[in-house]
Amino acid sequence: MLAHGAGGSVNANFGQVIEAMSGTRTLVGMNYPGSGATPEGAGLLDLGVLADSLVGAAVDAGFETFPILGLSLGTAVAVSAAARHPNRVSGLLLTVGFARVDQQLRLVVDTWTALAASGDRQALAGYLVSLSSPAVLGSLDRAAADAAVTMTQDNYPNGGVNQARLAASVDTLDVCRELALPTVVFVGGQDRIVLPESTRQLAAAIPGATVIEYPDAGHIFTPDEAAAWIDDIGEFLRARDL
Repeated sequence: MLAHGAGGSVNANFGQVIEAMSGTRTLVGMNYPGSGATPEGAGLLDLGVLADSLVGAAVDAGFETFPILGLSLGTAVAVSAAARHPNRVSGLLLTVGFARVDQQLRLVVDTWTALAASGDRQALAGYLVSLSSPAVLGSLDRAAADAAVTMTQDNYPNGGVNQARLAASVDTLDVCRELALPTVVFVGGQDRIVLPESTRQLAAAIPGATVIEYPDAGHIFTPDEAAAWIDDIGEFLRARDL
């Protein structure tokens, strides 16, 4: 199962995963209200509701048990699903996630909310691009940066800001401490949306969790970083027979 991040979608956040792994595994995802083809009013943006819906989608697809790959807000959805449906969720793969909102994320969401309320979609897109890792930003010239802003503006989901507000309310720390299932946590060492230390704290809260760090990665991985991530996902799934 694939649980995407705030302002993302299944295809936007996991496109490279789907391309690389769909020949060997069945991948099932669910777009939250306001992402992909799911309209904003399609359901309540609540961790419990999203977690139950994700599990329901897996069961409807014919699976009794399954691991969940979550990214950012999707890690909180995944953790909630594992806590609410322990007999269904067999493993967790948590990427650039957090168990409790930190001040970096809070300030990002506050600024995101203000720019969205202003109606200046170009300024919002520029702000979101500015949150890329230093390595990514350092590789862009003016034309490439402007193109990235345009692409972000064109692909921005209408429900992104409401999903971001949900992310800013997350507190699953106590839930994490009660989990008992194979878990790996992937840390972006240059994450400018979620503090890397917050992702490490997520791992520390889950008994027995494995940590894999990508020192130069930001919140959204480059294609090369994603390729390494996909290799590590596959290795974890094979090693745990998931």
